[in-house]
Amino acid sequence: MRESELSAGETPTRSEFALIERIIMRLGESAARDILVPPGDDSAVWVPGGGAVVATIDAMTEGTHWRPHLSSMTDVGWRAVATSVSDLAAMGATPEVLLVAAVLGPAVTLNDMDAFIDGMAEACRAHNVHVAGGDIVRGRATAFSITALGSARLDRAQRAIVMRRDAAHPGDAVAVSGTPGAAGAGFRALESHLTGLPADEVIAALLRPHARIDLGFNAVNLGIPCAIDISDGLVQDVRHIAERSAVGIEIDLDALPINQSAIALFGLDTARDLALAAGDDYELILTGRQQIIEALEGVTIIGRVLHQHPGEVVVRQRDGAPYPLPTGWDQLRAWPLAQH
Repeated sequence: MRESELSAGETPTRSEFALIERIIMRLGESAARDILVPPGDDSAVWVPGGGAVVATIDAMTEGTHWRPHLSSMTDVGWRAVATSVSDLAAMGATPEVLLVAAVLGPAVTLNDMDAFIDGMAEACRAHNVHVAGGDIVRGRATAFSITALGSARLDRAQRAIVMRRDAAHPGDAVAVSGTPGAAGAGFRALESHLTGLPADEVIAALLRPHARIDLGFNAVNLGIPCAIDISDGLVQDVRHIAERSAVGIEIDLDALPINQSAIALFGLDTARDLALAAGDDYELILTGRQQIIEALEGVTIIGRVLHQHPGEVVVRQRDGAPYPLPTGWDQLRAWPLAQH
């Protein structure tokens, strides 16, 4: 990397390695310094905390996952951590370390990188996870890829004790944490330049999501077998469970917990559709025996798992009629791959 390629006013970076050292120093306690081989070597080395390693990877690209005029780089850094850790929470795993790969576009400055790292460090502290290493390259557009690694206990048969998408069974209750749709309302509020308390609440839900680590850990310890986080919309993510488990799922429209700030800003009908279809909430959907789900704090039972219509999700209105389903997010549907 040439010295002139990444600068912040009077403070140019001298090399890729100088930038890496700057990042490690700025991360502070969020850098994984107490592992066997800390950041700065060819690879990080640590001893997993549990019997099984649980790994996930997420990518974020400018223009698709954030818009520079709507999100600060500090917000992007926070979301990069929280969204990756949320996949571990959905399996009931304990997050441990992150690996971060950064592709820096032509306009990125040192100030941008400092803001991104500050957001990552805040999110690491909030989620009790540490950065163990990563990579930095220049590219035509800015993107970040986060590999999150965690641990899970093993049962007597040496199987990982985790929640899975293919473990829903007819007779299970379906529950959701929090108030889905808040992040979708936040995006609309940002686009519309809304201000004030209701707007601030939903904008925070979008820009600073919190992965439900404690809920996932408690759920798996109580024996909940199945969960997923809401990244692409409640109905679309519930459908992943229905398809993988070969079951039908029905949602009670009146049982949905609707965010009150979303209602205040956009009305009940829009807030309800956001709850069903808007992504980026990173709340958890869980299925399991009703009496076990009722023992969890912060969740609302919204439906049931059935033998009928396997692979499908139906949202029922009060009179039993199906509710027309809004469409959730699918990156390839929004931007399909060419066949030739």
